[in-house]
Amino acid sequence: MKVQDLPHKVTGYWNSLTPARRSALVVVILASLVAGTLWLSWFLRPKFAPLFTGLEQQDAAAVVARLKEMNIPFRLADGGTTVLVPQDRVYETRLDLAGAGVLGGRSLGFELFDQSKLGMTDFERHINYQRALQGELQRTITSLEEVENARVHLVLPQPSVFLEEQAPPSASIVLKLKPLARLRPEQVQGIMQLVAASVEGLKPENVHIIDTQGNVLSAGLAEGESGPLTGQQERQQELKRALERDLEQRIQNMLTRILGPGQAVVMVNAELDFNQQEVFRREWGDEGSVRSEQVITEQGTGGGAGGPAGDPNREPPGYAVVLPEGGTYEKSDITRNYELDEVQTRIVYAPGQIRRLSTSVAVNGPVDPPREEQIRQIVEAAVGFQPDRGDQITVLSLAFDNTWQERAAAEMAAAEEAERRRRELLLYAGLAAGGLGLLIFLIVLLVVWRRRRAAPAVEPWPAELSTPGTGIAEEQVAVSEEERREELERRARQEKLRELVRQHPDDVAQLLRAWLREE
Repeated sequence: MKVQDLPHKVTGYWNSLTPARRSALVVVILASLVAGTLWLSWFLRPKFAPLFTGLEQQDAAAVVARLKEMNIPFRLADGGTTVLVPQDRVYETRLDLAGAGVLGGRSLGFELFDQSKLGMTDFERHINYQRALQGELQRTITSLEEVENARVHLVLPQPSVFLEEQAPPSASIVLKLKPLARLRPEQVQGIMQLVAASVEGLKPENVHIIDTQGNVLSAGLAEGESGPLTGQQERQQELKRALERDLEQRIQNMLTRILGPGQAVVMVNAELDFNQQEVFRREWGDEGSVRSEQVITEQGTGGGAGGPAGDPNREPPGYAVVLPEGGTYEKSDITRNYELDEVQTRIVYAPGQIRRLSTSVAVNGPVDPPREEQIRQIVEAAVGFQPDRGDQITVLSLAFDNTWQERAAAEMAAAEEAERRRRELLLYAGLAAGGLGLLIFLIVLLVVWRRRRAAPAVEPWPAELSTPGTGIAEEQVAVSEEERREELERRARQEKLRELVRQHPDDVAQLLRAWLREE
């Protein structure tokens, strides 16, 4: 098929269609074009990545203006504080903006004195020094990993000739922490010491630090304000909260397996004793062990008793005394020394002992008393319930307010539905584009197939023209192949026209009328 014949073939095919088929074909072609365009635009769109985050309004406006001058596409997010550019141009654009000094005015340091003006007064020089010092401190504090941005305000009074009238310098710092970041008391105290050492005459107790939520971070951290005690109390609170979280998590996991997700809420309050105690205990038993023993035994024998001493003639009268004839004697003396049955015990109680536990469990929905008692027993076993310690456990059945959860679930479902529709649209667009290409291919294939089918078979050359000695001139026998091909094509076109006239007489008539009107 020749290229110049393609418009005629398309026109003929179009005229051979009925009005309904023409409308359907137009709709399919337009839908395929729209779907293909949408799919290509989505597939070829650039991927954006953050260029700067957490910008101030003035800095964001300067960045946007510079991007417009550079003809770089951009997007804004997070309320205009985040600027996004194509991912493959992030680093190049960032270097260009840094070289142009777009964000150079965020914090000025001692480079303020690089271009000193002639005739600058002492007051202007003092103000520039204060601004430069504030900028340098801001840069230093912002370099901390937990700090996203910082503002430093210094009050530097003019020196006075009278010491009593000399006002002390002071500093105020506002910190913007990164999401989920938190400064330890030691870090806050380090910032206070840094600022105090950077400003002449500034004392740490005159440095005040707050965050963007209005929380005072420097309370009680200066020297002389029980700083170490505050740090110790902070560690004690962290230990207390860690114990409470561990118990809550254990009980929550157990109740989730029993009642289901979101059907119970557990809160634990632990009272800890952080006093270090050392106890000495001494006990004595009833009997002790024998340390030493001494036994002395004395034995002897003797005759009867004699008469009274003196002159027998001068003995006064009296009754006669009966005396024994003789006897033996024995004497024993036992001395025992005992060891004391004493037990000494030294007990050291480490800080952090549990003094009391209070546990509250709220269960969703009405729960019968036997079920509540089972839950109470499970919780008692989980926390190590000790009545003599004063532990308390409360189990209540209440109806939970699930409005927020339902709203969040509805929003998540809507987002998932939108994502599913977007994917379906992209899928249908790709299928439509593929279908359009397949349809065009089938149309061309059908036209070629019909043309070949309608072409008549090559008629054999008459025998009389190829047989010598028939009396026909030699010039008529030597017909070129080109003429034969043209003759065959002419006959094929004629046969095609006859077939069209037979199949679609009305359309052919309309076509002829249109040609006549054009002529």
